[in-house]
Amino acid sequence: MPLPPKQAGVKPAPTVGRKRHKHAGHSKAQCLKIFRRLSLYLDGELPDNACEEIRKHLHGCDNCEVFLASFKRTVTLCRKYPAKPLSPTAKGAIRAAVLKAVCR
Repeated sequence: MPLPPKQAGVKPAPTVGRKRHKHAGHSKAQCLKIFRRLSLYLDGELPDNACEEIRKHLHGCDNCEVFLASFKRTVTLCRKYPAKPLSPTAKGAIRAAVLKAVCR
């Protein structure tokens, strides 16, 4: 499947390397907690206090802020270029790979 054409005026989000991630005043576990709730946050499905906690964290964590920008871009592209249906086997394999990567 060909890659989608580049959108005019849209710059790719900077990459975040694991070695460069510095936790200014918070732990890596806090960042992971934010990552796990970003989809609910963007969809407006979290209570106000949880949204405020995420906003405060993002304000103080450049890496999570970059990740959020990248995540928003990914969601936008996924909506623009819908995927073909996957078999249950393929879905399971992808889900397992993502969970393995997230839980490192």
